[in-house]
Amino acid sequence: MLASSPNPSSLRPFFIAPINVFLVVAAVLGGVLSFLTPPFQVADEPAHFYRAYQVSEGQLTATRLPTASAGGQLPRSVVHVAEHVSEGVGGHANVRQDRQRLREAMHAALAPRDTVEWHFAASAIYFPLVYFPQSLGMAPARILEAPPVVVLWAGRLGNVLVALALTALALRLMPFQRWAFALLALTPMVLFQRASVSADPITLSACLLLLALSLHYTFAHPGPLGAKELGLLLLSAVFVALCKQAYLPLSLVFLLLPLTRMGTPGRYALAAVAIVAVPALLQFAWSSTVRDIFRPSEVVAQVAHVRAHPFQVMGVLVSDFWMRLPDFLHQAGGVFGWLDTPVPRPALLGLGAMLLGVMALDAAPSPTVGWRVRVVALGVAVAGVLAIQAMLYLAWTPPGADRVDGVQGRYLLPYAPLLVVALAPPAWAPRALARLKPVLIAGFILLSVGVTLTTVYQRYYGAA
Repeated sequence: MLASSPNPSSLRPFFIAPINVFLVVAAVLGGVLSFLTPPFQVADEPAHFYRAYQVSEGQLTATRLPTASAGGQLPRSVVHVAEHVSEGVGGHANVRQDRQRLREAMHAALAPRDTVEWHFAASAIYFPLVYFPQSLGMAPARILEAPPVVVLWAGRLGNVLVALALTALALRLMPFQRWAFALLALTPMVLFQRASVSADPITLSACLLLLALSLHYTFAHPGPLGAKELGLLLLSAVFVALCKQAYLPLSLVFLLLPLTRMGTPGRYALAAVAIVAVPALLQFAWSSTVRDIFRPSEVVAQVAHVRAHPFQVMGVLVSDFWMRLPDFLHQAGGVFGWLDTPVPRPALLGLGAMLLGVMALDAAPSPTVGWRVRVVALGVAVAGVLAIQAMLYLAWTPPGADRVDGVQGRYLLPYAPLLVVALAPPAWAPRALARLKPVLIAGFILLSVGVTLTTVYQRYYGAA
């Protein structure tokens, strides 16, 4: 021991702590993008806005409409603004936001008692939990009868704040590779989605928190886990399951924990069953209440096809994903708006290279990540991808099709942190170039922030 060595923490400036950097960058970008991104130019944002508005009024479930869809009563002004303020922009890369129309929307009266029955089946299927952050921001604006666009902005900011808090907590719990996880949370697509009223920000944060808890209890917690720790794991798994059912496989990250954390094989098996089964049962109970929203007759026919041809369908799921993997990776890295605003691929390749460099040069003391942990992490990621493919095949794809409809690359983002675990450099990895790590971190942040802002501005306000 070198008694004269200074305490590393006393030499570490504020700006290089990963949690602090994440909070500063994500807060600033979240605020800027909340206002820079035109209203309802995030994928499915109108439907999410309608549902969040409903939740902000205390209505936790949508209602069945005579049109065989789902929705509820909304202020007529909310629907009008959502339908017209950015009309014609989404899906048309050469059309820019009409600034005059936006200024007019900023002065539109809310008139909350003048309502109309409106459908939003795409978001009605989600558990109301995913709309609490948005509703917390929207409720004060709604009570003050602010214009609908202001209510939208308030909902976006509410999403940003809650997502920041949950992600920061997850980073605090991570026992290794904090910089890598922080940079993943600062990639262009995550920055863009976080500044919206969609269900993605809280879902991404909840998934990262579940993984962080599992890794913390695997590597940093001394001795067997008690009821408190198991209860937190269970609550976190339920949180994820109630956000979106496609991420139920993430409850399997419990298997990262070694047997010694439970004491006995029987206790380990019992805890594993509870943490996997309870979230699944709760999600099943919720799904049962909304099962008729998405084309039930076609879903029934598709289920029958899967039962009759299980191996053929499995082949479709795998081959379809493999063929479309380059597009999925691009979408997950940064294709904004209604899949009409791509971040340049070279920029995303640069970000990926710098992220791998940061991982390889991580000189911070970290536990040894054994082969079992790597295999479990990779296995959960593969199971998650197949779950997404299977669910979209059942819910969105015509019966018997040889493709999978409705999959978007951003759906894969909650499973991306598992790759950091699977690819964590071994303890014997060379650290001679560790001094380059701050350069790579700074370069990653500058490139991600710069390309995000310029892509959004040019798409919606620049020269056509």
